[in-house]
Amino acid sequence: MSDSDVKKGHKASISSDTGRGPIGFDLDELVKRVIAFYAPDVSSTGEQICDDIVRGWWSRQDRFRRAELATFLGFAFDAERDDPKPGAEPDDVDVLADLLESVALQDLLVQRRISEAKARIKREAEARVQAEKKRIYGHVRKQLSAAPGRAAGRKTSASQSTAPQRYLLDKSAIDRLPENGRSVRKSPDLMAACTQKLGLAECTDRSTFARVRETLACKFPHAIAVIDGLLRPLERGFMTGRAELKLRPTILVGGPGSGKTALLRDFAAALELPVTRISVAGSSDSNVFGVSAGWSTSLPSIMTSTVASSRLLNPAIILDELDKAYTSRNGSVQESLLPLLEPTEAVHYHERFLASAVNASHINWLFTANSLDRITAPLLSRCDVYEMPTPSREHVRPIVRAIIAEYARDLGLHTGFVRLSTEDVEFLENSYDRHRSVRVLAELVRQLLDAQEQDLPRA
Repeated sequence: MSDSDVKKGHKASISSDTGRGPIGFDLDELVKRVIAFYAPDVSSTGEQICDDIVRGWWSRQDRFRRAELATFLGFAFDAERDDPKPGAEPDDVDVLADLLESVALQDLLVQRRISEAKARIKREAEARVQAEKKRIYGHVRKQLSAAPGRAAGRKTSASQSTAPQRYLLDKSAIDRLPENGRSVRKSPDLMAACTQKLGLAECTDRSTFARVRETLACKFPHAIAVIDGLLRPLERGFMTGRAELKLRPTILVGGPGSGKTALLRDFAAALELPVTRISVAGSSDSNVFGVSAGWSTSLPSIMTSTVASSRLLNPAIILDELDKAYTSRNGSVQESLLPLLEPTEAVHYHERFLASAVNASHINWLFTANSLDRITAPLLSRCDVYEMPTPSREHVRPIVRAIIAEYARDLGLHTGFVRLSTEDVEFLENSYDRHRSVRVLAELVRQLLDAQEQDLPRA
């Protein structure tokens, strides 16, 4: 089959795709159809050039060539009533096709060069903005270095580490505990946290924030505003010369299954920040903030056990379902949190288990709740509050991709070996409106993948 036959076959398909009989002839409409077939992606300038070429070609053809093209494009064309200019020299439709395809190619090259030029200009503009920011921030840092209360000549930058500090402010307090502190001494981690100076989790590279934002946005495309809000105090601290990863106390409120806990857990993990998560639904004060040593039910507070296990002063603690914690004779979780969220009080916080003051001011507190109605005003006033949006159907595919990637990592597989069929993904999309829950969506994905697991190669 010749190229001409192929092109004619394409033109015939144009006619059949209309789903109706021939339409009345209109030269403007014919020109549009020819351009749409041979040069569909040209710019407005390229389209005008193609328009002139088609009209010029049409003016040179005899009535039979015109009728042939018009008929293929689905037009009713009466060749007997057509009256071409005398002396016209007809040529094959392939000539027209070649001309239009040549214009389309040249137009594509021009568009690409324009796009590259725009991208280059944008990069240069961003570089100038970053250079100006660096100059301004450098000036601000110099002013901060010279401010009262700072040592003369001291440089303040985000790469400057904070000196190790004590968690238990009086390490001799262990000796005053029942049985000479036996409950502390029997745990190497707890003993080290109470007797040694501990460091802080830090960030010394600003690009870390962009990497965290990009990583989390892939898995939580519906919560980009929340991610930016969580990162904001870290970026602000970095720009003022603080390397410590110190978050504002934050409450993430949203419906069940919207991904609140998963986002906070992955946020801490992306920052390489040690994290402890517990649910306080139905819990009282003693389950979280410890029981004094000497009692049979003695228990370190969640702050002490997390600092001990991480050997850092600023781990993250996630308290899930804060709105469902209740008040009893053993105390109230929300009331007990208040001094821990005030830096001036947290720096000398009385820890029940150790019966002494500890420095809990560096701990990062993160909370989730389904509603703010049962959270007290004093606690709300000490926290940033973000609403966790419920994902819409358009977010299902990127969330599914992230769940599959996590599933593959759990199995020690490359993500290329773990896939869902098109029908499976469409099922997940179509069924999402019935539950609208990230938790349910993740469970459905894992069930579909588990059904395929026996066929997967092992690492």
